[in-house]
Amino acid sequence: MFDILIKNAEIIDGSGKGSYIGDIGVKDGRIHKIASIIDKESTKVIDAKGLTVTPGFIDIHSHTDWTVLVNPRAESKVRQGVTTEVVGNCGFTAAPVREEHFEDLMQYLVNTVFLSEEEKKKWKWETQSDYINEIRTKGTSVNIASLVGHGTIRVGVMGFKQDPPTKTELKKMADILKTELEKGLFGMSTGLQYDPSSFSTTEELVELSKVLAEYDAVYATHMKSEGDLLLECVLQAAEIGRKSGVSVEISHLKAGSKKYWGKVDEVLKLIDDSREKGINIDFDVYPYTAFGSGLIDLIPPWARENGVNKMIDYFNDKNYLEKIINDMKKGVEGWENPMDGNMWEAVRIASLKTDKNRKHEGKDMRQISEEMGCDPYEAVIRLLKEEHGSVKMVFFGMKEEDVVIIMKHPRAMFCSDGRAVADYGELSKGKIHPRYYGTFPRILGHYSRDKKLFPLEEAVKKMTLLPALKMNIKDRGLLEEGYFADIVIFDKDKIIDIATFEDPHRYPNGIEYVIVNGEIVVSKKHHTGALPGKVLERGKS
Repeated sequence: MFDILIKNAEIIDGSGKGSYIGDIGVKDGRIHKIASIIDKESTKVIDAKGLTVTPGFIDIHSHTDWTVLVNPRAESKVRQGVTTEVVGNCGFTAAPVREEHFEDLMQYLVNTVFLSEEEKKKWKWETQSDYINEIRTKGTSVNIASLVGHGTIRVGVMGFKQDPPTKTELKKMADILKTELEKGLFGMSTGLQYDPSSFSTTEELVELSKVLAEYDAVYATHMKSEGDLLLECVLQAAEIGRKSGVSVEISHLKAGSKKYWGKVDEVLKLIDDSREKGINIDFDVYPYTAFGSGLIDLIPPWARENGVNKMIDYFNDKNYLEKIINDMKKGVEGWENPMDGNMWEAVRIASLKTDKNRKHEGKDMRQISEEMGCDPYEAVIRLLKEEHGSVKMVFFGMKEEDVVIIMKHPRAMFCSDGRAVADYGELSKGKIHPRYYGTFPRILGHYSRDKKLFPLEEAVKKMTLLPALKMNIKDRGLLEEGYFADIVIFDKDKIIDIATFEDPHRYPNGIEYVIVNGEIVVSKKHHTGALPGKVLERGKS
């Protein structure tokens, strides 16, 4: 007897091959049988006639580790077909925590998470694995595969020190990384755009990547520049891969500066050439022209490189404040000012932590400055000061044609770069990026079906098999007998994202069922409450 029998389905197995009609029998959490006709009793029968069945989507670049402890149902992700999330990206992870640099860590995390004083008292995870195991204990609706953040490791050993690590410091960092990898984590991520990771040298990253290579783990990099120095940063990522032998994953590849609009072919050619030279380098991309980050990115580096507390001290000093605003207007040598060539309408505030300022969520900085009665530069300073640096923004910085070119590349993998949130409770706050709700249905509906950029089979492969292979996730990413039963059933004629920048908390249309490890989590637009997700370990079933 099967636990679930899916009948009469159009099966797209994740391999990129053409679809076919068949039945799938699920038993004990795995795919037990795939055949044209299955005559066998089952606890649950799903008639999928007219529907498409695929492997569960693997979000190769996710930040759900910051929200799944708040709401383990992972609503906005699992409802769009995501069954596995690769978390711990962009260099930011909750752990490892080192007491000697605890305050530095709290300042570092300001750019990615709001923490109350009460929460800070509980922030004591010795390893990222400990943090992830708390997710295992509480339960979750999706599978979790975690990286460890280079920024968190570096700040734990060195604080905001700008010098290259000494041999002793580098060994401490390598030892911490080894501990995490021994516990089954999938690799290390960098956020080289953010201090103090921005102070890292290529040599430092090569040495840590050699550790990753020993464990067959991944180096996932949010590069230092996605704008004016994009090509140079891709070259650096390739050099790290060449010198260390590590598998490199470039996070959310984009041309975020007008200088590179229309030139992404150069970037993709460099990646292709690197692969031909034997460097294992790949990339992921999300299907939007706006990225999400912290408003703090608009502040010149010298004013924020020693942490939020020091930055606010500068804000409170008239002489420093004048210099900060002058540098924001005119630029600083070596700094890619996000506002260079852009209008303030491109900067939209996504979320704020104080009730006083929450009225500004969803508005652009031009609107906010007018409401405040000051210029946009002063408005940015005021928000950062009143919110103690914790201001999330959405920045409209990419060109649609470039996004399309990147997505169409045969090696592209799809990601959300988003967190699991919900349309209720604590996680319903803010005008967050619609990618949190709509990434994968947008690709399948808008780009594959409507725009016909690539066949549905290719789109599915880029969100299932390719990320499973890249991340060394075993027995997932394919509809194949013996594989775990992570399955999505959707209407290919109706699947579409409906979340917008103005109204982001909206689940997509067209997803009929989502099955995780053999249990139904989404059924006819309803979350069943099931928490069958597992914490995965690198290279293990």
